[in-house]
Amino acid sequence: MKEPLELMLFLIALMFVVVFICRLWSVKAGVVKLDYYELADGKTEPQYVAKASNNLNNLFQLPPIFIAACIVSICLPYTSDQLIFNAWGFVIARFVHTLVHITFNWLLVRSAVFSIGVYFLVAIWIEILSKI
Repeated sequence: MKEPLELMLFLIALMFVVVFICRLWSVKAGVVKLDYYELADGKTEPQYVAKASNNLNNLFQLPPIFIAACIVSICLPYTSDQLIFNAWGFVIARFVHTLVHITFNWLLVRSAVFSIGVYFLVAIWIEILSKI
């Protein structure tokens, strides 16, 4: 469970960097004034900044539940091939979700990938809770 956890945390850190760069770029390009980011008040962000920011916000919805599952699994200690498979499935689904979200952002594709991630997360928790 350690490796999928590390990769999930890497994705979250990466998106912090992407959002920071997008926001810097929007200010440097003159699309958004720097003071906009003090209160997010006034003119809206460009679409590429909003997509990256929204994705980062999404990474604080389901992934913390995954992170908690990893911590519980490590503390038990409990692991299985199925648990590892589901953990990797969740992490891959979150990477794909992020790529879809910050690029072409088709809602149906994004929703399908999100649902796949939820499936893996539910399977992880069912297995962990059955071992407690």
